[in-house]
Amino acid sequence: MGIFIEDLLHFGNLIDNEVEIPLKPEDFKRAFPDFDFTFEDGIVKIRGKKKFLIFSKGFEFRGKEETNKVYNQKEEDEVKDFGIYVKIVSSEGLDELIKNNFFSKEGDYLKISTLEPFKASEFYQKVPKQFRSKLSITKYKVKGGKLSLFLTVVK
Repeated sequence: MGIFIEDLLHFGNLIDNEVEIPLKPEDFKRAFPDFDFTFEDGIVKIRGKKKFLIFSKGFEFRGKEETNKVYNQKEEDEVKDFGIYVKIVSSEGLDELIKNNFFSKEGDYLKISTLEPFKASEFYQKVPKQFRSKLSITKYKVKGGKLSLFLTVVK
């Protein structure tokens, strides 16, 4: 799956059409090497290590899928970032996650940038260059060991 040049030739205008892009835990590992992601039906688990002086302790953050809770950050009509919000179920390690610029806490939610894992995926290279800065996330789904982004091209 993905947005391919062939799609343009065969289907015409992709604007307002939604494409599902499944991201694997490995894509997130390439983007965020300090953390391990696991995707179970409706649950996002993030594991990492919390450092105390010379010691470290493992943690596991858990967040619940909120399918339609997404964000798109634009600057001068170009997408600069997009991502998802997960409802905080277990806040263990939350302080360690938000030290990373790609995570932030907003109320009862953890905001996670998914642009970098998307760029680390095999699908990103298949997206025509003229569309890469015009992508917008509409929703997401956590299922089958993957996090699927639903992307569309915006004008």
